[in-house]
Amino acid sequence: MSRGIAAALFGLILASATLQAQNDVSGSWDLTINGPQGSITAGATLKQTGDIVTGTLSSPQGDAEVKGSIKGATLSLAFTVQSPQGALDIKITGEVDGKTMKGVLDFGAGTADFTGTKK
Repeated sequence: MSRGIAAALFGLILASATLQAQNDVSGSWDLTINGPQGSITAGATLKQTGDIVTGTLSSPQGDAEVKGSIKGATLSLAFTVQSPQGALDIKITGEVDGKTMKGVLDFGAGTADFTGTKK
C-alpha cells in the first residue's frame, strides 16, 4: 500500500513539474497590442522565478519595468508609464499557452487586447 502512495506522489510531482515548465514565460516576446488608435508593436523581456515574473516592456512610447506573477496559465503583470496627465498604472492579464499568449491591458479608463509570441 505504501508503494502505491509513493508512486502516486511521484506521479503528482512529475506532472506538476511538467506543467510548470510548459508555462515558463522567461525570454523575449513579440507583442501586438490592439489599442483604440490601432495596432502597436511592442516587445517584452521577461524573467520568471517560481511564480514571480519581472522584466521590461518596450514600445514606441519607451521602456517600462513590469512586475507580476504567473499562476497556472494565467499571467498577471503591472507597470506604470508617464503620460501628459501624470502617472498611468496599467495591468496586464493574459493566458499563456507554450510560446503564445493573449489577453487584455487595462488602462483604467479603457482596455486593449493583445497577443504575444515567444522568440
